[in-house]
Amino acid sequence: MKKIFENDLTTIIKIEGQIPDDELNNWSAEISSLIKQSKQQVILEMCDVIFISAKAVQVMMNELTDKMFLLNCPTFVKNMLQSAGWSDHVLDS
Repeated sequence: MKKIFENDLTTIIKIEGQIPDDELNNWSAEISSLIKQSKQQVILEMCDVIFISAKAVQVMMNELTDKMFLLNCPTFVKNMLQSAGWSDHVLDS
């Protein structure tokens, strides 16, 4: 994860590569830390995610708040979010 944009209202974090099950502890800690540090809206930009496990998506959904949104996420992630009632947190590009 790396911060690619920030202003007074929004922080955009780019997520790249793979997020397999064996990195869930790191993934959960990074998401939690990101949410605690940011007072603004957080957008997770996922266009360069090659693979994300279903468990990693579940971890992310457990950490979602009203100020967190996803951009360019894979279709199955959108579907999981929609099924969980979080479709309003998916931003279409």
